[in-house]
Amino acid sequence: MVSKRADPNYQQISGYILKEIGTEFKVACTRMGVSHSEGLEQAVTLWLAQNTQQSAKNRNND
Repeated sequence: MVSKRADPNYQQISGYILKEIGTEFKVACTRMGVSHSEGLEQAVTLWLAQNTQQSAKNRNND
């Protein structure tokens, strides 16, 4: 099994968030039994779905 780090289909992203949010995220991932990578992927996917739909609506209204 190839690790995500070595898999060309995956890319590392990073950024800075408030410490409290980071701690809540880590606790939630642990409680749900998912890795931080899985949690981030779900969060980014949801964020993109919400924001790309809004962007498309804004473009259509112009």
